[in-house]
Amino acid sequence: MPVTKTISARIEGISARLTRTEQRIARLVGNEPELVAFGTAASVAKAAGTSAPSIVRFAGKLGLSGFSDLQANIRQELSTRISSAYKRARDPAARQDISAWIEIEVLNIKETLSAIDTTRRNKTVSWLADPGRRIFILASGQWIGPATTFHDFMRIIRPRLHLLDGSPFRVASELGLAKRGDVLVTMDAQRNESWVVETHDRARGLGLKTIAITEGPQNAIALRSDVNFRVSQATCGFFDSKTGLTALLGFLLDAVARELGDSVIKRLEHMEAMWTKTGSLR
Repeated sequence: MPVTKTISARIEGISARLTRTEQRIARLVGNEPELVAFGTAASVAKAAGTSAPSIVRFAGKLGLSGFSDLQANIRQELSTRISSAYKRARDPAARQDISAWIEIEVLNIKETLSAIDTTRRNKTVSWLADPGRRIFILASGQWIGPATTFHDFMRIIRPRLHLLDGSPFRVASELGLAKRGDVLVTMDAQRNESWVVETHDRARGLGLKTIAITEGPQNAIALRSDVNFRVSQATCGFFDSKTGLTALLGFLLDAVARELGDSVIKRLEHMEAMWTKTGSLR
């Protein structure tokens, strides 16, 4: 089992018991693993805005023997998952090895889907399948493609879907339709886009249920959400993979469709008839 998953799982397992200082350290581990892996306790503490003893205590809270053990785990993680852009950029052979791409993308799917627990799955599906709730989809520029596809397919199986995209005026107008108890699904990775965080916080202030899909439980959006899902983004190339994200969205879409039951079949039959009548598909 990759060390990355072990570290993420340990952080996720104690996330509810982390102090604010420890949350900052956890975010640093997730967002800048190279800094932690190759820095000193003092340099990591400075980056996290805390003290070296706090870094050591954090490692102990994860069940590790100390800062050196934390570093060793992260270094192994970086090596195993080829997550360093510097290394990828200088290893053209690995980027052109099809078997390496297959292996890493299979890993992304396994890590993403195996992290889903029954409680989060059931809560999320119950919210998304409730026809009395409007569903709002919010995504950063790097994840808007899969998010748009998810929105379009969800709109086929149930009504009242809204994609928060475009100008600030358009986003505000769409969100203006929301009421307490509606649902917001936010998708963004580390180094969150400011407008996404701001819109997410605005929705929370309106009383929406919030579901985060991010790269880890210490992402700023995940920490601000009722439910969060972690997506694995390991890659052999320059850019983070979207395979884990696509697999997660497909899993949730199918789960919602199953929850809705016969109503989905009726909607699909109606749309198929319209597509045929209008000659939309050939």
